[in-house]
Amino acid sequence: MTLHSYSLSTVEEVLEQFHTSLNGLRGEDIARLQEKYGPNELPRKKRSLALLFLRQFQNVLVYILLGALALSVAMPFLEGDGVQAKNFLDAFAILAILLLNALLGFVQEFKAESAIEMLEQLTAPRVRVRRDGVERILPSKELVPGDIVLLEAGDRIAADGRLVVVSHLRTNESSLTGESNLEGKETRVLRKQHPVGDQYNMVFAGTLVGSGSGEYVVTATGAHTEIGKIAKLVSETEIPETPLQTRMKKLGGVLGIVVLALCSVVMILGWWHDRTFFEVLLIAVSLAVSAVPEGLPAVVTVCFAMGVKRMVKKNAIVRKLDSLETLGSVTVICSDKTGTITENRMRVKEAWVPQGAKKGDDTLLLQIAASCNRAKLPDFGDPTELGLLEYAEEKGVKRLGFDEEEVPFSSEKKYMQTRHGNVSFLKGAPEKIVELCDQVSREDVLQEEVQLARSGLRVLGFAITQRGKTRFVGLIGMEDPPRSSVRAAIREARQAGIRSIMITGDNMETARAIAAQVGIEGDVISGHDVDAMTPKRLRERVGEIGVYARVSPVHKLKILRALQENGEIVAMSGDGVNDAPALKGAHVGISMGKMGTQVAREASSVVLADDHFSTMVSAVREGRRIYDNIRKFVLFLLRANFDEILLITTTLALDLPLPYLPIHILWINLMTDSFPALALGMEEAEPDIMQRKPRPTGESILAGEWGKLVFAALLAYGLTFGLFVSLLHMGKPLEEVRSVTLMMAIMFELLLAHTVRSRKPLATIGFFSNRWLLWATGVSFALQFLIVYTPLNMLFHLVPLTLFDWVLAIGLAVAGFIVFESMKFIPARI
Repeated sequence: MTLHSYSLSTVEEVLEQFHTSLNGLRGEDIARLQEKYGPNELPRKKRSLALLFLRQFQNVLVYILLGALALSVAMPFLEGDGVQAKNFLDAFAILAILLLNALLGFVQEFKAESAIEMLEQLTAPRVRVRRDGVERILPSKELVPGDIVLLEAGDRIAADGRLVVVSHLRTNESSLTGESNLEGKETRVLRKQHPVGDQYNMVFAGTLVGSGSGEYVVTATGAHTEIGKIAKLVSETEIPETPLQTRMKKLGGVLGIVVLALCSVVMILGWWHDRTFFEVLLIAVSLAVSAVPEGLPAVVTVCFAMGVKRMVKKNAIVRKLDSLETLGSVTVICSDKTGTITENRMRVKEAWVPQGAKKGDDTLLLQIAASCNRAKLPDFGDPTELGLLEYAEEKGVKRLGFDEEEVPFSSEKKYMQTRHGNVSFLKGAPEKIVELCDQVSREDVLQEEVQLARSGLRVLGFAITQRGKTRFVGLIGMEDPPRSSVRAAIREARQAGIRSIMITGDNMETARAIAAQVGIEGDVISGHDVDAMTPKRLRERVGEIGVYARVSPVHKLKILRALQENGEIVAMSGDGVNDAPALKGAHVGISMGKMGTQVAREASSVVLADDHFSTMVSAVREGRRIYDNIRKFVLFLLRANFDEILLITTTLALDLPLPYLPIHILWINLMTDSFPALALGMEEAEPDIMQRKPRPTGESILAGEWGKLVFAALLAYGLTFGLFVSLLHMGKPLEEVRSVTLMMAIMFELLLAHTVRSRKPLATIGFFSNRWLLWATGVSFALQFLIVYTPLNMLFHLVPLTLFDWVLAIGLAVAGFIVFESMKFIPARI
């Protein structure tokens, strides 16, 4: 049976075709069908590990170094020295360093790609399925043809299927047809074949449920869906480049030009003093490879990846890497109340019927609450509806099945209506229900609503329509207590210069009571008040308002724009279909992983797995930590990368022996630019990280640091040059002089990695508090020790150090460290 013939078949015929029923597939059939059809996902081409490794050599500087390697292999033959192992020592060393650099780059990129794959799994859509008559939530990839899937507004449809039940169902099929209008859906049979966009009794993978609800039987999964046929060519997910990575790439490019210009000066000076072409070329190339921080974007990505993993452990799932940068700049958090600030565990505390109500209205009130309701016990559905069901069950009130959902609930309508035989039940915001009623004492109802709301209760109104007349029945007040962690999280945000705003659909009194309990400050206004303000007036008032009540998604957008026009960096939370525009428009859109719709999750940049407000504040803290750590290793790489060029240039200009051989320069680069730089990305958040004001978004990562960068390069150069010249004047052998100079330079840079850990003296955070950096510097030093005190010293043209040499090397490295630590006591930035 083709896809088109399903739309031409009755519901019964399609169910029979797939050996299923409205109760869903039988459990014993699932494994066989999954084996037959495979997972419900589009095919993806996995990147070859070998190609990933080879890609590390796709760099202009590496090409030059490979050329130098080829020259170093060819030179013994060209100079007639014969094929002896000692003549190829430099070539072996350069090759080893090239391979080690490539291996490090491979590990970095592999980790980054693994993190992206992990994010895809964590944010994978889930579906509500009925199997063996029981409803359950499953990952969408487990769907098989014959499954019965339940749909609600906000769901992204996971597979193609034939509709079997609909209630005001409308879908957005723009991903297939290009038309963004909502398409109405029915279950009746098509009379003839139609294009995909006109098949009103079918739903298609990748499209969205705009409103209403329904059920469908899956007819095609994975590559066999309509979107699967289109998307076969889409086979891999690329890691999106963040603004910071782009800036780092540009910075690397600028520094590359500067370095290559300086290397050209080095070559000219070398030729001027009659150095051989090969010697000068190898020195210049080695300096270029060492000084150009070509690995900056890759290390930034790895730091992001590590931060993403840490955030997952704290229940924040990052969907867009650039949000990690923005989190550190957030000045305002706009949060929903229900489920984020409160526990989302609704319990009925009060039930009220007006004086003079009809006999039996107490029971009718609970029957409406249980029947005008789409939830199913024990835990399927909205917590409010589950709470109403539980209360009705406790009181022994019978639930009626509904014939039709006449008005699905939406944040715009603020009520829902269901038909049960010859009567209809209504449930919603009290003022809306009162507005719809013919028989009601409006003043009494709204006065009682205020009394219940002042106790922090969420209040719902209920009514019945019979024989064309709508009569008000009563109110129910439900308790949804604030989460215990919220008050402390709001206080922490305030200390960090971040204002917390609560946005809710509840009435003003309920919102005011909850805000007071959790410590949210500011005026309380309603969505009606927002409508009454001009955009200019809202911009003027938005800084004073802490709570917005009875708002719709349209109001959220107005509030967001007013805040942004005032220069605020806004994190906005949302969970509904219509929250998507605000989530997309916010600097950081935050959706709910538990109660949020798939549409909201896809529009957001961060998903909260636990829906907690405190997780938002933790995400800001982690965002600040990530940015701090990126800044630290960028500073370290730049501070450590220019002294070699200055040193070589000076010695060539003075016609002195070279302080480093090419292999030494490459070795310094490998030892200091790899392990320590990565370990700085593991640094814990500094104690005062949430006492600082938000970082301005336009601020350069090197703001206030250029003077220190220049000073660091000059200090390292001065210490190294002074040591080198002094030892030469003392008549020490050149190999010993180079050994001591190299040892001092590496120890200086390893200590430099420790001093960039904080703007405060290390004593305040503890020298030993970053065990990763201790391991990294320890391993680097051990490798340096190895090449000096083992036969490898022949390969590197080094000799063991004397006690006097050690005193000099350690003394100067520690002196440089002390200078940098002392600079931290200077209050003003250089």
